[in-house]
Amino acid sequence: MRWWTLSNKEKLLDQIKTVENLEDILTVGAFKQIHGVAFNGLEFDFEFLDKVKEAYKERGVTDFPNKFEEYIQEFYAAEEKEQKAVAEWFHNFSEQKQKKKTQTTTKNGVIVPADPPASLNPITASELDKKEIKPIEWLVNKILPIGLLLLSAPPKNFKSYMALQLCVDICLGGRFLDFDCSKHACLYLDLESTERRPKNRLNQILGKDTPKPNNLYIATGDREVKRIGSGFETQIKQQLEEHPDIKLIIVDVYQLIALPKKGGANSYEQEYESLKALKKIVDTYNIGIMLITHNRKMKDGSDVFNEVSGSVAMTGSMDATWIIKKDRSSKEATLYITGRDLEQRELKIKFNTDNYQWEYLGTADDLEQQRRQRAYDESNIRITILKLLKLNNGKWQGSSSDLIKNSRLMNCEIYEKAEKVGKFINDNKEFLLWFDNVEVENKRVSSKRFFVFSTVITDTTVIDVITDTTVIDNNIQQELDI
Repeated sequence: MRWWTLSNKEKLLDQIKTVENLEDILTVGAFKQIHGVAFNGLEFDFEFLDKVKEAYKERGVTDFPNKFEEYIQEFYAAEEKEQKAVAEWFHNFSEQKQKKKTQTTTKNGVIVPADPPASLNPITASELDKKEIKPIEWLVNKILPIGLLLLSAPPKNFKSYMALQLCVDICLGGRFLDFDCSKHACLYLDLESTERRPKNRLNQILGKDTPKPNNLYIATGDREVKRIGSGFETQIKQQLEEHPDIKLIIVDVYQLIALPKKGGANSYEQEYESLKALKKIVDTYNIGIMLITHNRKMKDGSDVFNEVSGSVAMTGSMDATWIIKKDRSSKEATLYITGRDLEQRELKIKFNTDNYQWEYLGTADDLEQQRRQRAYDESNIRITILKLLKLNNGKWQGSSSDLIKNSRLMNCEIYEKAEKVGKFINDNKEFLLWFDNVEVENKRVSSKRFFVFSTVITDTTVIDVITDTTVIDNNIQQELDI
């Protein structure tokens, strides 16, 4: 069917109310049109969405929010801000559905809350300023706090090795990816394995003859770990009371303890209920619970955190989220970290197949700086500049084309075009000064642009990049002069 233009809300509502074929308003095209009208690029018009919900209800469709959420999740790669806004609206809708359960009617027909809410008891900003609040408690300094936590990665990306390595480092009070760990006991629920697999992996990580931590508790899939709502909470509470030193629980994988999917149930509401049960344990016992899950197959170039499988409730409920992302052809990966009270980070890491551990290579910025410096050090543009300065008593001037011409005479030919040579020089002025004591000025005479290179006099003069003892004779020297 034909839908109205995105800008006309009233006609769209009228279309929903009057279209003959009810199936037409349940298509992807219909939801795409509603989404386009409701979202202006910055925020949702929730008043309009409520009107749409009522219009659907008039047509006998009472679960529009559920269907619209499925559209957002499955058919549209929503931006993070957009997802959070929709998630909040779905949550409010869910609360509306529960309203009848939380209200009662008096004898005279007045509707009142079944359980009157407690007072908010707010405090003033001045009182808050004077209040002593416990600082963040870190399991791994600066990257993993106490709380509800998430580790996500594509299949076969060694995330279970990372989980076990994390447990070992915390149990021993060591360092994980070059970050200090607080020493605590851990409970690792390896729900897809028998005891053989974690035993082999511990031998790979620590060495067969190395004693294993006696404060690392492991339960595998044959231990009948229950699902949330069916005994999981009781099992965890029993372990925490029996071993009060446990500070981190890792669930590998989350899907095996989540509430079972009910036909027709709203995926956001169901996931929210699962996570709410886990959050209650986290807050009651002041521990960390890390859930391991998979990335979606669908990539999101705008925000890697949108690639976590599940509804928007998953990432929105977490105190910290870790995502491993790696190109299939690369040995290196990036660990993306975000959270409520921690700095967002991108750590470059590598899985070492010799000791079966993840190694920290540096931040993304560190590696980019190293890459730039390697490219600078090895560039024939740099080498040509330094040779010309050596031959001209620390001062030389010329255009990018002049540099290219001279490089051919000095056994360090520059193959880039003049435009790229100029860009390299302008991009690396700081490197030239810091590492080679070369100052660069941009000059222009009439229509000709050129660079002036000067050696900055320090205790050591220009680095001798002419490693051989080639003597440049007078004829070549004359050709080098411009």
